[in-house]
Amino acid sequence: MLEKIRIGKASLTDFEEIDKFDIFAGDRKAEIQREECYVATHEKIITGYVTFDYTFYGRPFIRFLCIRPDFKRKGIANKIMEFVEQICEGKIIFSSTESDNLAMIKLFEKREYKISGVIENLQIQTKIVYCKDLTSSLP
Repeated sequence: MLEKIRIGKASLTDFEEIDKFDIFAGDRKAEIQREECYVATHEKIITGYVTFDYTFYGRPFIRFLCIRPDFKRKGIANKIMEFVEQICEGKIIFSSTESDNLAMIKLFEKREYKISGVIENLQIQTKIVYCKDLTSSLP
């Protein structure tokens, strides 16, 4: 578990580093330019990123979450999710993952996300949509 993780808005100067470990289709330039991309850093190394927006029926939606391979299993994804939950504007936040992505499914369960639905025939694997009621986790 890394304690000194900082999370902040990504800039175009971060793109090259993000692109080295980004597993998702496309690139993150557009999300960075729209200020929808945030990076997690440890000792000036980008350890992961998240993109989220409000285009899912006007609700907050975590679109991409990716951790640099040599920093996986160190609690970074959990910290990023916590960060997004704190800064997003909305009572409910949504995200999704493929049915075979056990690491992400476990993270959703740990963070108390509930299954909201499934989408078949979009990709090879079934897409599972998750949501979390943020008002129930307020102090």
